[in-house]
Amino acid sequence: MKTLTGLQHFQAVCSTRNLTAAAQIMGISQPALTQAITKLERQLDVPLLDRSTRPIGITPYGRILLDYARKLDESGEELQAQIEAVRTGAGGVLRIGCGPDWIHEILPATIARLQQEFPRIRVSLTVALNDELRGLLDAREIELFFASVSDVFFGAAYRTRILLREKMHVVARRAHPIHDGGPKSLKMLAAESWVMTGDDTFGRQLVRRVFTQAGVELPLPSVETNSVRAMINILRHSSKLGFLSEAHGRAYPEIGVVETETEMPMREGGAVWRSDMLLAPAAAGFLELAETVIAEQLAQRP
Repeated sequence: MKTLTGLQHFQAVCSTRNLTAAAQIMGISQPALTQAITKLERQLDVPLLDRSTRPIGITPYGRILLDYARKLDESGEELQAQIEAVRTGAGGVLRIGCGPDWIHEILPATIARLQQEFPRIRVSLTVALNDELRGLLDAREIELFFASVSDVFFGAAYRTRILLREKMHVVARRAHPIHDGGPKSLKMLAAESWVMTGDDTFGRQLVRRVFTQAGVELPLPSVETNSVRAMINILRHSSKLGFLSEAHGRAYPEIGVVETETEMPMREGGAVWRSDMLLAPAAAGFLELAETVIAEQLAQRP
């Protein structure tokens, strides 16, 4: 359909039912107004106004067009409102990602608080490991993600903000005999059966670093998975060892920390976004809110 011209002129005539008054509203001469209406009628090839009556009448075709014009006005107002909501961070869709340990406490609380303050914001949350999250970020399918950031994935192309630091642990189900006795050496742990995430994932890299620095070879896992949730469930139903953060230990009480002679490392968690992308107000506000939620949750822990 061709772009219609003269809709505002037509609406002015419909509101006043008088060409002179409509011309004054539009700030143009009456002949110019009449010319705009005539052009609009030619575009649609139907009469829009009944000029034989006083006040001017609106034909059935004109009433259809008037309804269309009003809907356009409403759509334009809604468009402006949506743009303003996104511009101010009060609406729109916030697309974020996170690692598995962020869905236990931090992000659910942050999302709830965000939508309590801004109920028009919709959140699209993708839970995945770092490689996939980085791919989604590079493809502009998410604006930022929350994950472990103390690894080699993030160079100059990315910006990061550290939000928390927590310890990593060797873990096993509480009924596992590995919990008997005192702290275990890495050699003893290497003799056990393990379940791990992929070779290039953060957890695998970090536990390998611990064993390598002690001169102990990390065994190949008997089960390897790209899902931390699957890893946790395998730990719950088997006599395998795993390597997880404190957040997972708190979320799954049937899994216990294995005491070790070697001090286990800390991991840094935070937000990651691309350096060449300016965070939208909603994303920037969500990041600040997550930082507040983390501080409150840490203050409540014994």
